Amino acid sequence: MTASNTIEELRKRFNPNAAKNLSATYLISIEGEDGGTWLTKIDDGNIEFIAQGDACLATEPDCRIAVSAEDLEMILSGRLSAMTAALSGMLVIEGELGLAMQLVPMFFDGQASVF
Repeated sequence: MTASNTIEELRKRFNPNAAKNLSATYLISIEGEDGGTWLTKIDDGNIEFIAQGDACLATEPDCRIAVSAEDLEMILSGRLSAMTAALSGMLVIEGELGLAMQLVPMFFDGQASVF
């Protein structure tokens, strides 16, 4: 799965009710073949993914997340928990850890995947 396909999968999974009363920016870097960087803006139940470029570089995110495309695919499929990936260094989180943890109900409702 390409990074663009992965971002589209996240867009489909997004639960706006879980993002009510949250305003945060995330810089998501998916590493590897067909990887990329997206500035992800969440604002009171709305989400916007901005592909790599000047907008990504011009905004200082509240939280940075870096993961390989393969590891992210395993997290999305439920074969690997994000907590396990973070503890083993496969998923790197910089900035506000609490914001990373808030992604769980937004994208993984009903899954045991924890950031």
